[in-house]
Amino acid sequence: ITLPVSPSWLRHTGPMSGQVETLTDLPNLYLFGLPGVGKTFCGELLERDLGCSFHDGDQWLPDDLRETLKRGQSFTEEQRDRYVAEIARCIQVAKDTEQQEALRGGFPARPLAVAQATFKRRHRQQIRQRHPEMTFVWVRANEEARLRRLAQWGSVVDAQLGRTMKMDFEAPGLDEKHLVFYNDQDEIEDLQRKSEAFVQNLHETLGSEVTCCTGSG
Repeated sequence: ITLPVSPSWLRHTGPMSGQVETLTDLPNLYLFGLPGVGKTFCGELLERDLGCSFHDGDQWLPDDLRETLKRGQSFTEEQRDRYVAEIARCIQVAKDTEQQEALRGGFPARPLAVAQATFKRRHRQQIRQRHPEMTFVWVRANEEARLRRLAQWGSVVDAQLGRTMKMDFEAPGLDEKHLVFYNDQDEIEDLQRKSEAFVQNLHETLGSEVTCCTGSG
């Protein structure tokens, strides 16, 4: 099942070379997917190159959940439920802050880009219900690149835990409207060229159709 998305906000105001200009009327974006696919990298580029207000959902992680990750364990259902409620609350705070700053400055509010793995379908649905205007983007990468990134980054989620966590991730179901973005630009070493490739891929992704499907891991 596909639902067409109007591409009216995909007007690019500058050339692809050099500094990338901001997209017009970019929607609020929710980037989800497995650890290591590059959600934070995508969010940082959205902020730097396209003027979004980026928020790494991991920064909203309660202390006891941080300790769980440090022990190399997955979250319990109670922890996930509590965390998703906090994510939804923090998104509202971020939206309110952007609106207030826009009113004070006399300029349009920046769109949000929120990155958080959000493994469970029901949790994504809860965030969708609280923030129905958000466009959900499933960020993906090939498994070899994903595990290599986790090993190189030295984060709390290493390659071993990343393999385990994949078992817990629920791919979007039949009723989940979402876009799919493949973050596979590891072969591009120059950051500017990587940024341009990212924006080009983002144009193609956001200008495509919202998909309702069952995806593989």
